Amino acid sequence: MSTLEPSSDPGGTGARRRRPGGPGGARRHTDPALDRLAHAVLWPGFAGTTAPEWLLGAREAGAPGAVLFATNIDDGDPHQTARLVAELGGPDAVVGIDEEGGSVTRLHARAGSPVPGHAVLGRHDDPAATAAVAARIGTELAERGIGVDLAPVADVNSNPANPVIGVRSFGAEADLVARHTAAYVRGLQGAGTAACAKHFPGHGDTATDSHLGGARMSASVADLEEIHLAPFRAAIDAGVRAVLTAHLVVDHLGPEPATVNPRATALLRGLGFGGVIVSDALDMRAISATLGIGGGAVAALRAGVDLLCLGNAGVYPATAADPRPDERTYAQTHRAITGALHAGTLDPESLEAAAERIAALRAWVAEQRTARTGAAGPAPITDRSAIDVARGACDVQGDVGLPAGATVVVVDGRAGRNEAAGAVPDPVGIALAERRPVTTLRAGDTAPGDLVAAAVGGELVLVLDQPHVHPAERDLVVAVLAARPDAVVVRLGWPGRLAMSPARMVTTFGSGAASGWAVADLLVGPG
Repeated sequence: MSTLEPSSDPGGTGARRRRPGGPGGARRHTDPALDRLAHAVLWPGFAGTTAPEWLLGAREAGAPGAVLFATNIDDGDPHQTARLVAELGGPDAVVGIDEEGGSVTRLHARAGSPVPGHAVLGRHDDPAATAAVAARIGTELAERGIGVDLAPVADVNSNPANPVIGVRSFGAEADLVARHTAAYVRGLQGAGTAACAKHFPGHGDTATDSHLGGARMSASVADLEEIHLAPFRAAIDAGVRAVLTAHLVVDHLGPEPATVNPRATALLRGLGFGGVIVSDALDMRAISATLGIGGGAVAALRAGVDLLCLGNAGVYPATAADPRPDERTYAQTHRAITGALHAGTLDPESLEAAAERIAALRAWVAEQRTARTGAAGPAPITDRSAIDVARGACDVQGDVGLPAGATVVVVDGRAGRNEAAGAVPDPVGIALAERRPVTTLRAGDTAPGDLVAAAVGGELVLVLDQPHVHPAERDLVVAVLAARPDAVVVRLGWPGRLAMSPARMVTTFGSGAASGWAVADLLVGPG
């Protein structure tokens, strides 16, 4: 039977039985056990670099841990993250983070990731190198006590205008993405850090970012089966411990986003996955602007999700009326779940099963890290090898070398931003500045004519993301090349057709620090 045929058990974990005792088995009294069950499936973000009192209280009440974001990390203090994880409960907590390499990094958000991202690794196409990158990330997280990495990205980026996946994907071919997804899972979990493949059932063929609104995939049944599910099958075969759902509508699975769609979770269970199903962040507008975070949480649990990533309301400005938005979001979501439990519209047994799977995940991490003591595993990639991989993945057009002694102006012309990555520093300007005196300018702060004038008599390097997607970048490259056809264009994002073809261009397939250093190698030689 095709995995896409309708299931008689849409929850994927057993029929949702209602308890006796009134309409829907309603319980009208306060039940501490139900209260604790509601805590047991919540995975919040929070403000600050230390654990706030409300979160410590939630941990005491049964919350399994937390998800860390860049705002929780002080990368100037190498021991801060480990102290924070210890505050959250150390080995007894389930602490997660988005550490993909390349453009999406939380531990290295200020300087950029020192390891290549997925698209670079797909271009390089050596699964051993992918496993080595994942082993380095997994080792770094294990050293800090972080047990779950929300990676790899298993999406097949079949739409070159995709605004949220792009270079976060290993590529546009299912077989390529599948083999590197499996290698990444093996490398990460070989270091004792649980992998969480995302975004099920595949976010690669979309033109909308679900951080900002509703996303839809209209792939045929055959394409979903043969293309978008293939990497998730590979991840499951590799033993992945968790899978994260996407907030996107898959037309033939019904009108609900996959996170709150029981047919989508049944599809995942039907692939043979028995681990933890994690929701993507519920504060993303595809959920929060429609169902609300609380309503989305209840719907996701009904659908068969185990662990609810709430996102990080702590990044929102505190106000006099809302001094602790992270605490408020957590409390409101907890109330929504307990309300559904008491009303009988949410089955306690499903939450008990979810809590057991979460506990098994925690136990697996502890067991793997103990087992790896003194054992051989995938060797983490070195800095030099990471740069070599990133350099080899670059597509170079023309002679991009900069003459010795030439003045260099680097223009950061990136107009778009991947919401999953957040603000990413210009890796090219940073890397070149370590090797040559350079002047760095932001295109948004300076008119194109002034940018060109600043580089008169010298070399102009224009850094862009996806000029085929962002009109401001397209217009800028046209204006700059009209005046300076010798400018070196560095394109960091997923490539697409350009309005005009530069004579000198490097396409990196990534915007991490490793890619920046690779460009510096190409332009001015190894440092």
